[in-house]
Amino acid sequence: MNKELKFNNGKFTIMTLGDIHECLHVDTREKRKKREDMHNLVKMGILAFKPDLIVLLGDTLSERDDSENFENYKNALRDILKPIIDSGIPFCYVLGNHEHDQGQEDKIVEAYKEIETCIGVNDETAPRGNFNCNLLVKNSEGTDDIFNLWFIDSNNCCEDPEISKYDWVHEDQIEWYESKAAKIKEEHGGKTLPAILFQHIPVCEEYDLLREAKFYELPFVAEDSFNFTEKKFVLKDGVEGYLGEVPCAPQVNHGQFASWKKTGDVIAAFFGHDHLNDFTGYVDGIMLGQNKTSGFCCYTDGCRSCIRITTVKEDNPREVKSKVYHFKELGLKCTSLGPIESRISDRQSMALHKILPTAAGLAGVAGVATLIKKLKK
Repeated sequence: MNKELKFNNGKFTIMTLGDIHECLHVDTREKRKKREDMHNLVKMGILAFKPDLIVLLGDTLSERDDSENFENYKNALRDILKPIIDSGIPFCYVLGNHEHDQGQEDKIVEAYKEIETCIGVNDETAPRGNFNCNLLVKNSEGTDDIFNLWFIDSNNCCEDPEISKYDWVHEDQIEWYESKAAKIKEEHGGKTLPAILFQHIPVCEEYDLLREAKFYELPFVAEDSFNFTEKKFVLKDGVEGYLGEVPCAPQVNHGQFASWKKTGDVIAAFFGHDHLNDFTGYVDGIMLGQNKTSGFCCYTDGCRSCIRITTVKEDNPREVKSKVYHFKELGLKCTSLGPIESRISDRQSMALHKILPTAAGLAGVAGVATLIKKLKK
């Protein structure tokens, strides 16, 4: 296939998918239904928005494959991505922390490489990580590069959990990015090409989109599943979307965002990793966007699994529009979730799990009190 990316009728449209977390083997009715729902979401996104590129934000396939030729993984990956492959639309990806967990990164990259519509090519000059690259986008005529896309490996968990739960994009990767960006600028007559960056684990600056919750907002705060902080957060005014959990960014800032500002090319960055978050906001003029899960196999948010559609205009490539579309908003009917689970948010589900035991206990106390009264009579 032609792996050249270019604007189409004055715009370039990207569909991103977050944390599908599909299984290696679809060997139960429940797993089949979950994959079918995920496929329907992807198909509808392709049909409705006709993207020029599809990007997977990591943790696509969660399980390790110990088969001799890695065939189980390759076959599962092809089946998971079947709607994308069948569409003929080019796609690219980044690795997530769970793909690093498997310790098979080289084989995973090779499995992607064998898929004919995958256009990502690992840059061998990158100092670490298993998939770092950039893709240039030409104008509608196909004559000039006018936009750039970065794909960065955000690694796995930190070697020292006392410092941070999750790893970060390291200083040598940042140096590689700056050097590559300088080379791209030189090759284009000293012009900085605006760029969108994709990686799995978000940057620390996402916390600049949040504020501490007031007392009366405590029922609506995000759940901190990993105890990153004792503070309770809500989104600041002007930040669009949903905060379902505290961002799982590194707990130490190693300067990746500052590097973007210094280099001046990154105008937007999109992340996976946080299955419940789909908010979008600006920090120092750079759009930061979360993509909650696009699947149904991991901890989810009812029928709010989503796709994100991001559009860049050719006549003003520094103007980015991005919007999330949830499963049920696209008119799709879920078959893998029950009637209650498909209607409530994950935050509501967690609240119910906390409330129900207490309610049951109170009901039990009330029952005992009533029995004692009857016995006294």
